[in-house]
Amino acid sequence: MTEKDRIVMATFEEKLHRLVYEHKQLEEANRELSRILEEKENTLKELQQRCSAIEKSYNDLKQAKIISLTAEGIDGTKERISRLVREIDRCIESLKK
Repeated sequence: MTEKDRIVMATFEEKLHRLVYEHKQLEEANRELSRILEEKENTLKELQQRCSAIEKSYNDLKQAKIISLTAEGIDGTKERISRLVREIDRCIESLKK
């Protein structure tokens, strides 16, 4: 081997080592990014589950409110009708006298 061949070989080895080093760095960065992505996906799943649970609770609350308003409305209506009937009865009694 000539001196020129040795220089070429040394340069090649140096570039190969640098390439291997950069490859390892990129693999490490890729693993870290994959880990971060997995964490974000897990967080997203958890938040979606919480959102679904909150939506279900909200819908249940709306249903309960509708039922309670309906029950109050029925009771209130019955009470108003009873008052009106009593008032009509009083008016009829007053007319009879």
